Amino acid sequence: MPSATAYKLLEACREPGCPVCKLEQRGVERYLDNQFYENVNSPKWRDQLRASHGFCHEHAWLGVSRRLGDALGFSIIYRDILTSVLSQLSGGTSPVPVPRRASKPLSLRELIGNMLIAFTPRKRCPACEHLDKVTRNILSELAKDLENAEMTDALQASDGLCLPHLRLALDHVKSVSICEKLLAIHREKLERLQNELGEFIRKNDYQLIREGFGREGDAWLRAISMITGSRKEK
Repeated sequence: MPSATAYKLLEACREPGCPVCKLEQRGVERYLDNQFYENVNSPKWRDQLRASHGFCHEHAWLGVSRRLGDALGFSIIYRDILTSVLSQLSGGTSPVPVPRRASKPLSLRELIGNMLIAFTPRKRCPACEHLDKVTRNILSELAKDLENAEMTDALQASDGLCLPHLRLALDHVKSVSICEKLLAIHREKLERLQNELGEFIRKNDYQLIREGFGREGDAWLRAISMITGSRKEK
């Protein structure tokens, strides 16, 4: 019986863009939503957030834009982080020994060193760490389920994996047949996209503009998605 992850992959293959990108964002959104709902006052999670200076740029603003945490939760977390940073700047609790203020003023190098200690996160964004686990699970399940015709057909009918996820998927492939299947599926998609881009460029000639655009009209957006990963939902 297919796993829950396999079912989610099959569903994501019916949507535009890389199915792994889709499941990644949903996994991170669930993580942030759960953490803000259950763990804002958890000492363990707050310790981790102090060490990471909260979330990376992408996941902090994802939480804000998707309303995965409320203003109070963000205020509690980031006030705690600022308190920690200010304590380190003043020579308080610090993960790295800060030179004690001598009778003479600190040199420029010492002053900058103290500031760098305070301003540099000691751990990764916790949402990024969770994302790594989600990605490994998805790609492991995909590589395993490509033995089944249902998953192969679904991937063939989809827009395919973006190149970053296709590259990562190779680490989970266990047989030559699966590797060849991935190569065949994606070579065909890349060649078709290449041709559509050529047609889009051709039709942008002012003498041909009246022909209008078909499927190739958004090929440039799909090319960006294929090479870099699907655009994040806001």
